[in-house]
Amino acid sequence: MTLASLRQKLLPDGPVLDIHVHPLNCFGSYGLSSPVEDAERLIAIACRSGVTRMCVFSLHETTPYEPTPDQCRFANDYVLRMRDAQPDAILPFCYVTPAFPDDAVAEIERCVGGQSMAGVKLWVARRATDPGLDPIMEAAVSLDVPVLQHAWLKSTGNLPGESTPYDVADLARRHPRARIIMAHLNGVGHRGIEAIADVPNVVVDTSGGDPESGMVEAAVNRLGAHRVVYGSDAPIRHFGVTMNKVLGAEIPDADKRVVLWDNALQILKLRE
Repeated sequence: MTLASLRQKLLPDGPVLDIHVHPLNCFGSYGLSSPVEDAERLIAIACRSGVTRMCVFSLHETTPYEPTPDQCRFANDYVLRMRDAQPDAILPFCYVTPAFPDDAVAEIERCVGGQSMAGVKLWVARRATDPGLDPIMEAAVSLDVPVLQHAWLKSTGNLPGESTPYDVADLARRHPRARIIMAHLNGVGHRGIEAIADVPNVVVDTSGGDPESGMVEAAVNRLGAHRVVYGSDAPIRHFGVTMNKVLGAEIPDADKRVVLWDNALQILKLRE
């Protein structure tokens, strides 16, 4: 068996849309000259693992837990330049902070309404129970885009503004018309799956940590395949390693296709 034939066996049998990707300038070790080079390198890495499209959101190159509105704008402009360089592959999300709700709404209107960004990204500035998220969610609903909310359950304790899956469930109940992607299946575990089980407007992405036997199966069995979507969290984690959480799962091939492609199309309201 040649190396090329071995690689082919490890690839998915169809297109893949990764719903959770960051620019290399946030977490990679590359020396990058521009967003254009960032996009080119990121796509080359993704293609080797079979990822054909990706949702990309920057947390600013310094990744501050408490970003300023200016840092959010800088991060979003960076991703817009990546999208403009590779429009067929990159679907940008608008990064905002609930610490400044008015600024966040204005940035969503600029980036989603004005620049056709595909969604909104929230990280760890405030927990999802904070009222500062409410105007953000209302703006996302008005513009008909999903919100990807970071979540984790840490044995050492979460960061002060870091959401748990219980916080995400609370957010979804406050905003039942919102389409919410809870990040990090492997970061929230079985308790996270249970936290959102009865909140149908939340799906979970498969990112967060290394592959763990049975986790994708547990999410599909409890939530249904239509509520699990592939996300890598690249470049923190490798596209191929994280994709094999799905490809190696003991679920029907039809469900794997739903997780790797169909669900993302539906969440983002894209045509195939």
